[in-house]
Amino acid sequence: MGGCWVIPTFISFLPIMQGWNSIGIDHLIEQRRHNGSSNSTSCVFMVNKPYALTCSLVAFYIPLVLMVLAYQRIYITARAHALQISMLQRAGGAGASTPGTSGASPGVGATSESADHQRNHRMRTETKAAKTLCIIMGCFCLCWAPFFVTNVVDPFIGYTVPEQLWTACLWLGYINSMLNPILYAFLNKSFRRAFLIILCCGRKRYRRPSIMTSGTTCTATQINGSTHVLK
Repeated sequence: MGGCWVIPTFISFLPIMQGWNSIGIDHLIEQRRHNGSSNSTSCVFMVNKPYALTCSLVAFYIPLVLMVLAYQRIYITARAHALQISMLQRAGGAGASTPGTSGASPGVGATSESADHQRNHRMRTETKAAKTLCIIMGCFCLCWAPFFVTNVVDPFIGYTVPEQLWTACLWLGYINSMLNPILYAFLNKSFRRAFLIILCCGRKRYRRPSIMTSGTTCTATQINGSTHVLK
């Protein structure tokens, strides 16, 4: 969290306050600052080639590569888990259909069905999580890529990018911040419940019912195949 504030300070606040972004293009900034049709002046922000490349690399392209690599590893791991669960399901189904198992006790059959249900639930959860990561990552790239591509290209084509295009690319990036809570709310049940609790002033109907009640005594429970003792 500290790095998220320190790094932008060194790539944005400090260089701009020191005027490093305008080295070599001061005459262009002065030309655009003064309006030819009147005596009024306007605030013009332009960046030179070194600053455009450095700022874009540190603020977008390098984090983008790291995020893609991290999400790729997460996606590959989720797929591997899904394949393992699928193999276990097929093995369990073959074992259940093997002759000679009809005399098994009812408790064994119930335990097997419970384990299969847990595997199915885990597989669906991991697959949905991988899809959620892809959607969020895709929205981030689509929203911010136009701005940072334009930010790098503009100094190399003589600063000829229209102002309207600049504004559209900038607001497209801002839209990503608006989309994030919407995506999380629609794609994740826990986030959706939390948003409902906040927006509805903590109404009890949106809260998850408590498993432990005042009159219930539990000693142990089984979660994903492992036993947890409750005290």
